[in-house]
Amino acid sequence: MNPANARVRVAVVDDSTFIRKAISRMLDDEPQIEVVGSAASGEELLTHFDDWRPHVVTLDLDMPGMGGLETLDRIIARRRMPVIIMSTHSGHGAPKTIEALHRGATDFIDKQQYSLVDFDALRGVLVAKILHVTGTKRRIEGKDIALPGSLTAPAPRHPTDRHLAPPTAYDIIVFGASTGGPPVLQLILEAIGRNLPVPIVIVQHMPVGFTLAFAERLNAHLPLEVREARHGEPLLPGQAYIAPAGRHLRLLRRGKELIAALDDKAQGMMHVPSIDILFESAARVVGRRTIAGLLTGMGRDGAAGLSALKLRGAYTLCQSEESCVVFGMPRAALALEAVDEIAPPRLMGSRIHQLLALPGPESLFPPSLRS
Repeated sequence: MNPANARVRVAVVDDSTFIRKAISRMLDDEPQIEVVGSAASGEELLTHFDDWRPHVVTLDLDMPGMGGLETLDRIIARRRMPVIIMSTHSGHGAPKTIEALHRGATDFIDKQQYSLVDFDALRGVLVAKILHVTGTKRRIEGKDIALPGSLTAPAPRHPTDRHLAPPTAYDIIVFGASTGGPPVLQLILEAIGRNLPVPIVIVQHMPVGFTLAFAERLNAHLPLEVREARHGEPLLPGQAYIAPAGRHLRLLRRGKELIAALDDKAQGMMHVPSIDILFESAARVVGRRTIAGLLTGMGRDGAAGLSALKLRGAYTLCQSEESCVVFGMPRAALALEAVDEIAPPRLMGSRIHQLLALPGPESLFPPSLRS
């Protein structure tokens, strides 16, 4: 997004003087970032917007006056650009944050995860997100350093004829997403439509306290039922299950049923829940009867799991680069040659709908559950 050596221009919006100064101090020593202005309200930001010409805005949602959500709407109406929400998961914080993501915010940081006195942890996360969402390479001592998930990948490969009529039915759809995922998932699920013959299981990277609000928001806007998964429950056709933050979700089989198994093991992993853990369990338990989609997000989570699924004969998709907020995870999967088809979100949903309509062998679900 930015020319080589250009600094990323950031505007900070928060009604707290302390937080505005703290964020500005965190970014002052970052050579690739320039804080071009700070505002105590949405009105103040919009007044100075054309003069500051920010590339990124950090935005608090709980502000007097027009408030954070209206400010977000006004920013995007002026210019589509990355907006990072500074949020909390308490009270109405999580639902507001999820709503902001669906209205066009790029990413968010849960302020309750960090102490504003401990600048290093929050600064590291904030700088990484700013550089990622602007496509800016980290530079150290004048050299470009690849950010996590920014590895070089082969040119995208589009579907070949051998995949246009796969000779199998499918019994589950699994998705993995990170930065930019919530509105993309809604688009895909809308395109897939109602009356699904299979369940959908989703890992969306979010801090603890946000996935419930995410599931509730999707449930309110989609024709199918969406909710957080519960440990030990059967996964039913026509329903979508969100892996709860802080717990991994694995698929198990109990007779002819697929079961959600939740645990917090492997806490040393960067992401809990992990897309790789969901995908690898689908490869073991369901194999070729799986449709898997890896969506926008930084890092590599899900790439190895998608590769395991492809080796078992599952149908694997990834989101197209031009439609991603961050192309890190799909790029990593392409580098492993784990992708059968590349598509933007709405076409991905239509493609899955087409795949599910194809005839195939008898499903592992009994007829009573598929009607």
